[in-house]
Amino acid sequence: MGDDMGMDSMGTLHGLVEDRVGRAPEAVAVEYEGRTIAYGELNSRANRLARHLREVSGVRPDDPVVISARHPPDVVVAVLAVLKAGGAYVPLDPDNAPGLTRRMIEAVAPRAVLIESGTAAGAAFFDGDLFVLDVMAPQTVLDTNPTPAAGPGDLAYILHTSGTTGTPRAVAVEHRAVLNTVRWRNAYYGFAPGDVHLAIPGPTFDSSVEDIFCALACGARLLLPRRDQITDRSYLVDLMDRQGVSHFLITPSLYHRLLSGLDRTTASALRSVTVAGEQLSLDLVREHYRRLPGTRLFNEYGPCENSVCSTVQLLAADAERVLIGRPIDGVAAVVLDEKGAEAAAEEVGELYLGGAGLARGYHREPALTAEKFTARPSGAVPGSGAVAQSGSCTGSGSRVYRTGDLVRRLSDGTLEFLGRADRQLKIRGRRVEPAQIAACLTEDASVREAYILCQDSESGTPRLVAFVVGARADDVPRLRGLAAERLPAYMVPADVIPVDELPLTGHGKVDEKALAALACPVDGSPRAAAPSPVQACLLDVWKRILGHGGFGLDDDFFAVGGDSLSVMDLVAELESLLGVRVDSAQPYISRTIHDLARVVETSPRIQPSDS
Repeated sequence: MGDDMGMDSMGTLHGLVEDRVGRAPEAVAVEYEGRTIAYGELNSRANRLARHLREVSGVRPDDPVVISARHPPDVVVAVLAVLKAGGAYVPLDPDNAPGLTRRMIEAVAPRAVLIESGTAAGAAFFDGDLFVLDVMAPQTVLDTNPTPAAGPGDLAYILHTSGTTGTPRAVAVEHRAVLNTVRWRNAYYGFAPGDVHLAIPGPTFDSSVEDIFCALACGARLLLPRRDQITDRSYLVDLMDRQGVSHFLITPSLYHRLLSGLDRTTASALRSVTVAGEQLSLDLVREHYRRLPGTRLFNEYGPCENSVCSTVQLLAADAERVLIGRPIDGVAAVVLDEKGAEAAAEEVGELYLGGAGLARGYHREPALTAEKFTARPSGAVPGSGAVAQSGSCTGSGSRVYRTGDLVRRLSDGTLEFLGRADRQLKIRGRRVEPAQIAACLTEDASVREAYILCQDSESGTPRLVAFVVGARADDVPRLRGLAAERLPAYMVPADVIPVDELPLTGHGKVDEKALAALACPVDGSPRAAAPSPVQACLLDVWKRILGHGGFGLDDDFFAVGGDSLSVMDLVAELESLLGVRVDSAQPYISRTIHDLARVVETSPRIQPSDS
């Protein structure tokens, strides 16, 4: 298998994969766009790159290595290579603005950066070892497993979450912590060779760790979709139908849109679905079992700081409420009230997590790590009345992570998620700190103060509106550009509204109801009349999807609150209401009602969808 197996290779993520390679090297490990990579080939490609990283770049245990690439198979190879070299992989979104990419790279201080030629802009400044995956070849032909360097206590990856200071937090996770999750998950779900796992979350989302390593550690086939079609319902349904997908993990907001295309015919091989990353509605549970009565539905909960998954609940078709369930093996869950005392059964409290899955902390931020990862509260130990747990609790001593999530522990020990204790949000499965968006906008000299309001919409995706004090109407385009340059796309406000001052309640807090009235016209009506039936229909569809009517025929869909999930809804509505099947890329091209109406009016009609 390799040069020298000295360390316990099974105590690392890549060690699990190498073990599977030894058992079935010819089995298909990864499939993308009809092309397959066998376990042996995947391992060999990763080994060559790993040797380059170790011998040329000088990667050693705990060294961060940034990965910014679009081609999904290359990302998997790069992830494995970094781990085999002994480093910790740091995935960055290749579609981030170059300025954001640069700041994240500077904050992480990586030993090396792996990019593609099309994603080089944000890393052009980097004077360390820069490897271009689609252009360069590793400076070695040796493809056997490198001598193990990293051990269970070394870092496996560093993933970014939102932060309050304007800079994303970098969560550093060790091999032993995430191994606890991967091993539990494969046993709990019964994953095995022959399974086909559709990897929907992108590599910067922590659920991708589960997707990649649960599949490769059990000998399953990891089916990689096109990232530019991840919100195209027809594409995903067809892919699952053709490839016999047996399991996938998905956010509730995306599953809500995907589910309308699934049934026992299109998802005949689907044994289980896991939803995670956002709060799940009871309506979605019922719709799942109406369409897929033979497919189990699981609700996973867990912050990145506790290795992706902390609790799980198998949801029943007749469930009366959605629960996040019980802790997975090796994890302890502690519920404390506002005074820090143990919350009694049925009482609301804040959730603290401890045990084997805890992250090491925040990369290069010892003060923040000490603040969020604290000593276990007095009396809250495994086995006490305040702790719901499964299996043993090992690996992290007396530390616990304060989640900031409010839960209720039921009398049977299961947990119900009730929301955030602070103003942190979840959008498209990603944690969003409104303070980070506000901090970005206040970097502009015109803005004295900024406040971010989150509005519900009929589409299910929250709409962010920024209120800025000091700026004028002609400053808004520049502020929108600043947000788009500095923030990930899912955090860019749908609207920026200048105000003279932020309205306050009698208690001195920002009056969100008063701001909400400013965010949308009082009557909710469009700004322009619709001169044609198709345009009238589009106005109505946009209003339902976006959750407001503050737009006209020439407004940009994405400037008034649209996003990739909204596009999925828009395409489905056009097919259902007008009998027109529009390519999922078209709304990105024809971004106004005027333009999109012309496309619809010249498109051939099909039979309206029954769904």
